[in-house]
Amino acid sequence: MNIAAIVVNYNSRRFIFDCIDSLLAQTLPFQRIIVVDNASTDGSRERLRGISRIELLMNSHNEGFAVANNKALRMTAGCHVLCCNSDITLELDFLEKSAPHFDTNPLIGMITGKILRFDRRTIDSTGQFLSASRWPRERGFGEVDTGRYDHNEYVFSVCGACALYRREMIQELSHDGDFFDSRYFAFYEDLDVGWRAQRAGWRAYYVPVARAYHFRGGSSGSGRFSFARKSPEIRFHILKNRYLTMMKNDTLAGFLLHFPAILAKDVGLLGYTALRSPRVLWRLAAYFCHLRR
Repeated sequence: MNIAAIVVNYNSRRFIFDCIDSLLAQTLPFQRIIVVDNASTDGSRERLRGISRIELLMNSHNEGFAVANNKALRMTAGCHVLCCNSDITLELDFLEKSAPHFDTNPLIGMITGKILRFDRRTIDSTGQFLSASRWPRERGFGEVDTGRYDHNEYVFSVCGACALYRREMIQELSHDGDFFDSRYFAFYEDLDVGWRAQRAGWRAYYVPVARAYHFRGGSSGSGRFSFARKSPEIRFHILKNRYLTMMKNDTLAGFLLHFPAILAKDVGLLGYTALRSPRVLWRLAAYFCHLRR
């Protein structure tokens, strides 16, 4: 089974080398490991040049998660692909325990394992689900791992921090050569892929014995989880991508059915943004006016 790994690095010197070490040490080896550096300035870019067993792409500026991954994906024809954040480390048998499940059902287009925080006991994600408010819900997020999610099962989507994708699904969902929507920059792109995949008949599968560890926030250099603690730039992308994802994937019936939950979520998000960073709302309005044209 040919499988490539892609990691996007942006000023994540604290994490990226442990991530690469865990990729190189897999009991089922990757055929290729591609690292895309988004113009890091923390010294990680220079050190990456010295790792002979990876393929390194160096961007002249920060192109974001979606575009950087798309560049690397074009280099991986014929391979299934693991896309992971730079603040992820894998158990040495992660690939060996997850990838064979592609052979159990030809409709499985993506696989995730049990993703824990670095403390090895707090859950980060056991599969991604679509909430009524159209906010991506990482199942088990912040819970202590008690074994509650220790059975294989189908889920709605997979967390983009550590996502294994089938090549055939990548090809089917790609548009003009892009698997991830290049307009997203970062955030929500994993839910968009999962939702598009569901609409096309693909399935997402959760394998708890395949384990990975996620710092969460380390790949963006912030170490922050909540919307309120994000920078205005990040808030813009989160809001923009939220509405793009609904516009692209939701049905009118689904939107109307869940409108109360969507409205409640938006009142909180937009109200907080209006108070703390009102320019984000003007920028958001200008963006969608341009998009409509």
